[in-house]
Amino acid sequence: MTDIPRILKALKRRFPNPGAMELGDPYRTVVGVALSARTRDEQVLKLLPGLFAAFPTMKALSVATVAEISGKIDTIGMFRQKARNLSGLAKLCVERYGGLVPSTMEELVELPGVGRKTASVVLACCFGTPSIAVDTHVHRVTNRLGWVKTKTPEKTETALLAIVPTKVMRLVNQVFVKLGRYVCLPGKPRCWTCPVQADCAFKKKNLVAPKDADAIVADAARREESLETSRLAVAYGKHRS
Repeated sequence: MTDIPRILKALKRRFPNPGAMELGDPYRTVVGVALSARTRDEQVLKLLPGLFAAFPTMKALSVATVAEISGKIDTIGMFRQKARNLSGLAKLCVERYGGLVPSTMEELVELPGVGRKTASVVLACCFGTPSIAVDTHVHRVTNRLGWVKTKTPEKTETALLAIVPTKVMRLVNQVFVKLGRYVCLPGKPRCWTCPVQADCAFKKKNLVAPKDADAIVADAARREESLETSRLAVAYGKHRS
């Protein structure tokens, strides 16, 4: 039987940083994760300091116009729709929850632009609620490992919630997003640098390291360091409420 906690802990040693959108408080985190949909984390983290400087609280965001919000996020895709979602999200949080981000899955998914993945990140990292945020990386990697046999992220979430021990659920998104980003790529995975290759059921393992293997690993480390620096700047920046 697969030792899920052991594998997750091994990956956490390889990828020790939190998720890129774990931004220290529920307001920043829900906004960051909502904006990251179909957008690279690097792009979102770059604009967030300006967004939070302009709107440091949920109340400030709730009274901003959609045009004002759009002007702060227009460097990412679908920014107009995301601006409308942020406006609606903030207004609902102020009207229903006194400007706070709600702390249950049922309440979170009622917010504009918030699906189960966003809600799960907020629940896990801000409220300590056992949950698993499943994106394309988590879906791909857990299927390759053989933990699940599912066709959609939604079904992957259900299957993982049934087999991952509660105490390590938070690690799933943290480590598998990074593994999927740097190692377990959609096309040709870099199994030669995977710390859990021996525990993986994937039949088409790519175990031969290329000539530029050192450069590839170094670039991944550089990208991860840059992401963490940007995350910390947002999470602990001077424009906090």
